[in-house]
Amino acid sequence: MEKIFNLTSTFKTLSEDDDGSINIKGYASTNSKDRAGDIVDHDAWTKGGLENFKNNPVILFNHNYDRPIGRATGIGVSDKGLELNARISKSAGDIKELIKDGVLGAFSVGFRVKDADYMSETDGYRIKDAELFEVSVVTVPCNQAATFSIAKSFDNMEEYKKFKHTFSNQANSINSADAVEVEQPKGELSQETEKSMSNDKNITPEFDLEAFAKKVAEDTATKIAMQQAEQKAKAQAETEKSEAAEAEQKAVDQAKQDEQKQVVTSVITGAEKLMSDVETRVNEKHEDLEKVVKELESNLIEKSDEIMKMRESKRTFSDRQGNGDWKKAFENDILDAKFAGLATGKGWNTKYAQDVMNKVNTMSGLDVSSADFEQIVSTNVERDIQNELVLAPLFREIQMTSATQILPILPDAGYAEFTGNQVATGSSPHGNLDMRSATYADKAGIAMAERTLSTKKLISQSYLGNETEEDAIMPILPLIRESMVRSHARGIENAILAGDDADGVYGTSGAAFEGLLHLARNDSDLTQTATAFASDSLTALQLLAARKNMGKYGLNPSDVVYIVSQRGYYELLEDAEFQDVNLVGDMATKVSGEIGSVFGSKVIVCDEFATPAVSKFHAIAVYARNYVMPRLRGVTIESDYEVASQRTVLVASQRLGFTDLIDGATSKWALQYKGS
Repeated sequence: MEKIFNLTSTFKTLSEDDDGSINIKGYASTNSKDRAGDIVDHDAWTKGGLENFKNNPVILFNHNYDRPIGRATGIGVSDKGLELNARISKSAGDIKELIKDGVLGAFSVGFRVKDADYMSETDGYRIKDAELFEVSVVTVPCNQAATFSIAKSFDNMEEYKKFKHTFSNQANSINSADAVEVEQPKGELSQETEKSMSNDKNITPEFDLEAFAKKVAEDTATKIAMQQAEQKAKAQAETEKSEAAEAEQKAVDQAKQDEQKQVVTSVITGAEKLMSDVETRVNEKHEDLEKVVKELESNLIEKSDEIMKMRESKRTFSDRQGNGDWKKAFENDILDAKFAGLATGKGWNTKYAQDVMNKVNTMSGLDVSSADFEQIVSTNVERDIQNELVLAPLFREIQMTSATQILPILPDAGYAEFTGNQVATGSSPHGNLDMRSATYADKAGIAMAERTLSTKKLISQSYLGNETEEDAIMPILPLIRESMVRSHARGIENAILAGDDADGVYGTSGAAFEGLLHLARNDSDLTQTATAFASDSLTALQLLAARKNMGKYGLNPSDVVYIVSQRGYYELLEDAEFQDVNLVGDMATKVSGEIGSVFGSKVIVCDEFATPAVSKFHAIAVYARNYVMPRLRGVTIESDYEVASQRTVLVASQRLGFTDLIDGATSKWALQYKGS
């Protein structure tokens, strides 16, 4: 039986902790019979029905899964029944205060009946096995006795009858209901049996046995039919009366639920619609943050508490108990505190930041400082940016300690020398470890090369007006952070692909480092199709040809990556040689951006290619091992107040670069649409 039943019982408040939370205790069920005749055996909970709940013992309010208010700190089975201890969080707000005042004083547990016996004497059930789903504090008067009735959990009597049939012997029930006690008629039979029976053949018997039996049968049948008709009419009348009452009560309850649902929906929809509007304008339309906040400030302030509660309801509280990893448990709170301090100019001295620090110190037992928080902010923002990247993970990253760094390069060696002498000729002073490109026995020796690594600063910034209310900023802190993360991710991806090139957003003024398409254009490592771009279609054979043009850098298919445009990806789907994710399977991952493979080389789609047009690139094959990304430091988030403009500027910056190790190598080959 999959229906969920609710069992309500009272609890008592035990104590209040120093942090403002309160402890409560009560029996969710007892093994005594309730007013509806149902019994829950205490050992019904000992057959595995508590295990799933123990994995995440969250206490709800009024069975609302979006309204967690605490956790069960202890649950056990005694001879008396199922005993619960719970800790109600101080964040429960009004609910916690109502419990302290005694207004709320009842548990309600939702569970499923797994095994039960029907008890005909009470028309109830003895439940022998049950599975606990959830526990709630509910708005039931605290002086109400524990009440429970399985019948109340059904929508109509017909459903209830079917459920009863599951746990009772239908055949016996029908036989017992239809059986009618038949009274044996007296008088005539007894009188006739007392008469003597003569053996004289001439004497006609005065008693007609056959007629008497027939009469008795007719009388009995009539009596049985009448009793059955009366019982049926009575049962039907009771059923109709009960169904009418249940239908009326159901209509009343439904009307109340619809009214409450309408109110709740209208409130939640308003808050969610507001947040959706802000997110669209900031992250998708890339409108100025100061303008968006100023236009919607009154609405954000009005719904600030509701939006904050909506955000809190989606967080998991199970990882905040005990001595867990506080950095993971509170990372979102710490990030919000950082951005709140930046927006208000108060740093880590905002009330929100101090509250987060107190929570972290209480949980971890350590003396955590703002310096620890700063490290978490930098690490997590950088991690969030990395999670948005598709191209950057393909290349090795080199940590630098200065703005520029010299990287020595040892070219590929030439041929060793066969000789009959004890030593090779020319072994002094140069030796014969010539470069691969040198003529055999030139004796020029090793010719070291070098590459100078440098970085450029990537900056994102946004503004907030000086008069902006803090209540308007707090609800949108995650949106500000997400906007910065996406801005940096898009900048890095475009710079790696195009960089200092006309096809990139940064142009050719040297604002960005040289990207893959720029390097391919400069070295003429490209193929321009002979078909007009409007009718041109990317195929697996074109990609294979690009890899072939890479020479030795394209020999190993696993070392080559194809980066294609969105249009190119959809064109590949129509090519039988392209193996998309349905064929590649779990080798294609969202994290790496891989969406398929061509002849053993993975394919990555990137939306940073220029809009398809004449002379525009739409794909490139890359030998990733020839490229590195130098990084000077991680992401830094700062703010400053512009007195003249009366506004606060929020700035996120990092220093990184992109370069090839062997200059001019055919470690890339681009595909370009026709020039006209």
